[in-house]
Amino acid sequence: MTEAFDRQELLDELDGDREFLEESLEILASDAPNLLQQIREALQRGDAEAVRVGAHTVKSMVGNFCAAPAFEAALNVETLGRGGDLAACTAGLVSLEAEVSRLQKELRKLLEDME
Repeated sequence: MTEAFDRQELLDELDGDREFLEESLEILASDAPNLLQQIREALQRGDAEAVRVGAHTVKSMVGNFCAAPAFEAALNVETLGRGGDLAACTAGLVSLEAEVSRLQKELRKLLEDME
């Protein structure tokens, strides 16, 4: 399985700033569940544009962590939403949720390693 994020690239971008990583992870942990819930609710309403916008926001958020798998999963949902393929978006959302969860877990491990 591909790593949840590019550890070296992220560390280079952070320049070793553990506090900034911790703050960024807290934002991800508080905002991502709400965004994923908004996407889920948009799917239930059949609102493809809201799905697209929510996925785009998640994509931008996880991109900050050099997290290619979560980024690609969000891009997939965004693209499917743009095309109005809500059935495929539902499956894509499951993958996106799993990747965001895995990313958070691996980022927490990185924080522990930086102590």
